Amino acid sequence: MTPSPWIAAALLLAGVGVVGGYALKGRLDEGRIARAEAATAQCRTEAAESLRRAAEEAAARLAAAQDAERQAVHALHATQARLAATEKRLKESLYALPTAHQCGLSGAARGLLNARIAAGDLPARAAGSDRAAAESAADPGESVREADLGAWIASAVSAYDDCRARIDAIRHWDELTHGR
Repeated sequence: MTPSPWIAAALLLAGVGVVGGYALKGRLDEGRIARAEAATAQCRTEAAESLRRAAEEAAARLAAAQDAERQAVHALHATQARLAATEKRLKESLYALPTAHQCGLSGAARGLLNARIAAGDLPARAAGSDRAAAESAADPGESVREADLGAWIASAVSAYDDCRARIDAIRHWDELTHGR
C-alpha cells in the first residue's frame, strides 16, 4: 500500500471535520448571539421603563411643588389682606380718638396698639424671633401728633407681620415639597 491514498483520505476527512466543526460552531454562535441580542433588548426595555417611571415621578414631584407654591401664595395673599384690613381699622380707630391731634401717646392709643401687638394672629413664628414688647413707643422729646405716631407704629407692626407671613408661606411650601 502506498501512503498517498491514506494521506489523501486523512486530509479529506480532516477537511470535512474542519468544515463540519466550523458549521457547528457557527450554529452555536448564532444561538449565543441570539441570546445576547435578546438580553440586550430586555435591558433596553427595562432601561426605557425605568426612565419612564423616573420621568413620571419627577413630573408628580413638580406638580406637587407647584400645588404647594399655589397654596403658599394663596395663604400669603389671604394673610396680607387680613393684615391690611386690621391695620386700616387700627389707623381709623387711632384717628377717631378724641386725643388724636394732641402730642404724646394717650392711654387709649397705647391700649389700641398694645391690643394689636398682643393679638398674635399669625401661625407659629419663625425660629428665633421674639414677640414685640407691648409697651408705648412715644418719645416725649418730640412734638408729634398722637394719631401720626400711632399710625407709624401700626405700619411698623404691619410690616413686621407681613414679613412673618412671607416667611411662613415659604416654610409651608418647604414642608409640602420637602417634608421638613
